[in-house]
Amino acid sequence: MTNELVVSAARRAGISAKDIEMLSKEAIKLLKSRGIEKPTDDQLLDALEHVAMIWSSIDDRWHDFAKYLLLLRVYREAGKELGELKDAEKVLTYQAIRLLYSRYLLKDELGRVKETPNDAFRRVANFIALAESRYGNPVDDYADKFYDVMSKLKFIPNSPTIMNAATRRHQLAACFVVPLEDDTNAILDALRVTVLLHKTGAGVGFDFSPLRPKGDVIRGTGGHSSGPVSFMRLFDTAADVIKEGGKRRGAMMAILHDWHPDIELFIKSKCGEKRVFENFNISVGVHDSFMEAVKNNDEWFLYNPRTCPEVKIYGPNNDVLSKCEPWSKINAAKLFELIVRCAWRSGDPGMVFLDTINKHNPTPSIGNIHATNPCGETPLLDWEACNLGSINLRAFIRNGKIDWDDLEETVKLAIRFLDDVIDMSWYPDPRIEEAVLRTRKVGLGVMGFADLLAELGIRYDSHDALYLADKLMEFIAFKAREASNELALERGPYPAFNDSIHAKGRFNWEPQVPANKIYDESRVSDYVKELVSDRPPIDWESLRREMVKGTRNATVTTIAPTGSISIIAGVNSSIEPFFALVYVRESTIGMFIEVNNYLKKFLSKLGKLTTDVLIEIAKGRKEVLPRKYLEVLRTAHDIDPEWHVRVQAVFQRWVDNAVSKTVNLRYEASEEDVRKVFLIAWRLGCKGVTVFRDRSKPEQVIKIGESVEEILKSVPKKFIHKDKIYHRWFRIGKEEIMVASEEYAGGCPTCEL
Repeated sequence: MTNELVVSAARRAGISAKDIEMLSKEAIKLLKSRGIEKPTDDQLLDALEHVAMIWSSIDDRWHDFAKYLLLLRVYREAGKELGELKDAEKVLTYQAIRLLYSRYLLKDELGRVKETPNDAFRRVANFIALAESRYGNPVDDYADKFYDVMSKLKFIPNSPTIMNAATRRHQLAACFVVPLEDDTNAILDALRVTVLLHKTGAGVGFDFSPLRPKGDVIRGTGGHSSGPVSFMRLFDTAADVIKEGGKRRGAMMAILHDWHPDIELFIKSKCGEKRVFENFNISVGVHDSFMEAVKNNDEWFLYNPRTCPEVKIYGPNNDVLSKCEPWSKINAAKLFELIVRCAWRSGDPGMVFLDTINKHNPTPSIGNIHATNPCGETPLLDWEACNLGSINLRAFIRNGKIDWDDLEETVKLAIRFLDDVIDMSWYPDPRIEEAVLRTRKVGLGVMGFADLLAELGIRYDSHDALYLADKLMEFIAFKAREASNELALERGPYPAFNDSIHAKGRFNWEPQVPANKIYDESRVSDYVKELVSDRPPIDWESLRREMVKGTRNATVTTIAPTGSISIIAGVNSSIEPFFALVYVRESTIGMFIEVNNYLKKFLSKLGKLTTDVLIEIAKGRKEVLPRKYLEVLRTAHDIDPEWHVRVQAVFQRWVDNAVSKTVNLRYEASEEDVRKVFLIAWRLGCKGVTVFRDRSKPEQVIKIGESVEEILKSVPKKFIHKDKIYHRWFRIGKEEIMVASEEYAGGCPTCEL
């Protein structure tokens, strides 16, 4: 059977018998070097895939061979025969199939897959389309439409939708906000719900600000409170336990507001040498008054939420607080410097700009927003969920132009899909179901922005890129809201609509930071203006008139990190720049060199696609490339931090929720660089900001004394520290080469998958 699989894969990939013989010898040699003299069938097949992927960096035929061999193995395990490739399987890469196999395909009690990648897309499409029957629509028609858009990798929903659709516990949302109260029973209830959500692969965000500070009196016992940071340990430990049996870790966000007496303890909680709270991302919830106090070097008052409950509702800058006695005070600039120092040192905390968020809260009559999901892209009211999916921008380039008509059709279908997800999802707590159905928030985002720019020959850190992003996201936002209005005519508006900003004629993104604060249109090339010139007309005022009659979803757009789903789509994550052009990928089967598709194309044109050249580029030596190619292939650390923020800000102009974007900093970056990032992000209307200075995690650098060739043939040691996925660096003498785990997709290294 093993030989039959190899022969079939070789035939499909156009590999000769002589080449397969050579591959087999290398695979056996590799196994012997690992002390395996009599390999099992699976060990031999893994080794064949591994060697093929090593060779694939300079010859795509070997990638195809590895892909076909893996597909044949998946089909065999599922008890099926692989005939002609199905729609999805034609376009999926080897790495995408590997990820689907390890994380997404449904398995039986013995851990064997019982579906193929194509089956998984069909399962999701068929299940979500069942919602259409509620509205008198043909289920089969929409199942085919949903399948088509997913199988062509134009749109992919968030991971829990793929994992859990049509299963017994079909929880389909990516993330939630669970409220906390200053009461032990309430905290334990929140912990119970969180555990249930983690078991479904979802992340959870919390605002710990309602909890009384450390040292405050507990009247019932005469004791003293241990404070919010100590309760974070409770949730962190629970996440450690639950993730052991899950498909996907339960990431969390902890937010503490700038007025809380324990804010310094919170900021420093992940700042020391000892790694703690690795299941948490943490962010400081800051108000405009705090940022103004920082600029003016003013004192900043801290309040106990137990004795001054008004601060939880109104924030630190309301006249109501004049009746409250501050707990203590601190210099605002010094507190800000502590945030900067710890973010520089460890990547935590980020900053969440609460006043900016609440200026764009679509349902202020329900309450203020105090927290976000784990990656910050979805600010939510208590108990709400984020139902997300992303458009693959690369899929809409046709002959060097943007196919606006296809993009419009896909956006509208995606909004319908996400609205259906809400109806088809199982909710583990009635409070969640009530909150989700009340506002029906969805978040359509994008991925493959860097791929789109490379395909069109546009530099990432340029006014051209910002202008194109602005016009592209405006179009997506317009069509998404238009689709939601149309769904309201068919299904009715969301229940909280009458008291919303939409009923008053205001879009979520209003008020908006002017484009000229982010980029200079006079510096945009004629080429890029021409790319946008054939965009269909947009009439926001006409859309506004339709919206006041009713709209289906309180939010329609979000820019999420798209870690795993961007690997499935075969593009760069979210709106991030390429992280690296050549690096070592650690996979289940072994390590191999992964090469940026556009770099491979350029090197082929130059006749320089060789292993030696790739290794030189992996070491940071890009002199082999002409400048015109380097301009297009700018990587995260080539880009000035301010440009990272400007890209985030230009997308935020049109996004209902928020934008998850990591400002990747070089190791050499200073605290001043971090300070500027935070201030610029606030000034340009971002709803939050996260930085990550490379190699700020001690686990990232591993010193070894081997050559690159020996590394590729070594036994892979999967590196997941507390289930956080970091890239890392192998140091060979004075050389350093980046290594990425199977799940790392660039961008945010501490975001959920």
